[in-house]
Amino acid sequence: MSTKHVLIDVSIAGASGDMFLAALLDIIGEDDSLLPVAASLLIYDPTLRVKMIPRSSGDTTGCHLEVTHDASTRFSPSSLQRAINEVAAELELSKKALDLATAAFNEILQAECRAHNVSIDQLHLHETGSIDTVLDIVGTMYLLQLAGLLDDTKFYSTNVAVGNGTIDTEHGVLDVPVPAVSEILAAHDVPFHAGKAETEVLTPTGAALLVTLADVFVDSSEGFIPMNQGAGFGTRELNVPNMMKIIVGEADFAPSETSEATKTDTQQSEPLEKIETTPDAEKTEERKKMQEGWNADEVIVIETNVDDTDGESIGSVFDLLLSEGLAYDVVVIPAFGKKNRPCFVVKVIAPKSGLKTIAEILIRHLGTIGIRYTNWERLKAVRETIVCRLEIDDKEYMVRVKVSRALDGSIINIKPEADDMLKVAKETGISIRELKPRIALQAHAITE
Repeated sequence: MSTKHVLIDVSIAGASGDMFLAALLDIIGEDDSLLPVAASLLIYDPTLRVKMIPRSSGDTTGCHLEVTHDASTRFSPSSLQRAINEVAAELELSKKALDLATAAFNEILQAECRAHNVSIDQLHLHETGSIDTVLDIVGTMYLLQLAGLLDDTKFYSTNVAVGNGTIDTEHGVLDVPVPAVSEILAAHDVPFHAGKAETEVLTPTGAALLVTLADVFVDSSEGFIPMNQGAGFGTRELNVPNMMKIIVGEADFAPSETSEATKTDTQQSEPLEKIETTPDAEKTEERKKMQEGWNADEVIVIETNVDDTDGESIGSVFDLLLSEGLAYDVVVIPAFGKKNRPCFVVKVIAPKSGLKTIAEILIRHLGTIGIRYTNWERLKAVRETIVCRLEIDDKEYMVRVKVSRALDGSIINIKPEADDMLKVAKETGISIRELKPRIALQAHAITE
């Protein structure tokens, strides 16, 4: 496969963990892409909630990620690392994704140790010790994997803005950039500038993710040809647009414009395809009316007909596309094709960014000589994941539950997580059929 090029533009308002997540969600175009990560973390913090909110600045549209959690609960470095490993295993992250997540977390730990002149065993984390640090780090790697931007990818970064002035922290009032950020920048010789924001705009988690991913730093985004991009907006109102961008495209930088990071360079890539729709004003207004009260997004639907492929080959496509997180759904439909031959229609629903990768898998594994694809718009019920506690024989069990609602807020469906129910059933001997109504009753009590 050819190398993909991704530019992380952090030149205006720096970066934070939630901005990384928001930019990647904007690229993927699936509102609830991050829910599996958030759901996995509910065991550690049942109050954790994530919500994607559309934002814009000038001609740039994107999204802001609203994260709520129990800020009073802090975890030790070893507890956070254990959470990273356990969540990565549950999400079936690739080895590369887990390695990158661990590397980013270690960047934070090492920077904090250097800043406070203590060993990791003596380190007490403050702002970075909450569960949203795991959400930011594991979530970023999970979304990169979901978007097909983790393997065979070269990451560029603009010179990063760090902000000006001072900021109130749990350590007191600190100069910007704060010591942990300064340590990360210095350790990797990252080119940076203050920028125009009158506060901190580069957080320790944002800095750690940036140095973990970036292969090359460039003076500006000029020379990068965009094919697809996502904009992630921060929480605060600044005197500059509070956003960062992640751009997929083709790099055409002059050698003098770039400086190597600490990673090995990769080969030049071919241009990616651009997938976009341009509805007229009337259709756009109609869409807005339809979308009111619903979650709305766009996906790409890829399909092909096969009449000379064995069942094992068709079955393998399910594992390749679903286990790797490339597709949201795969269906195989029996049909009759040319010359009255029995055949199958293989249909894949996926993020728009996955077109070329999925097309290559279908062609290679099914032997088809072509695929069809279209952009589809979707309306989805509002969904959230909660945690229910079951007490059985003086032992407490936690079960995650997906709750979907209608436009009026009423509950449409309550669906307990199958893996959690199976675990309770194995330990207690109570059947899943009996557990379901007990969990549903408690979920109703919590949500209504």
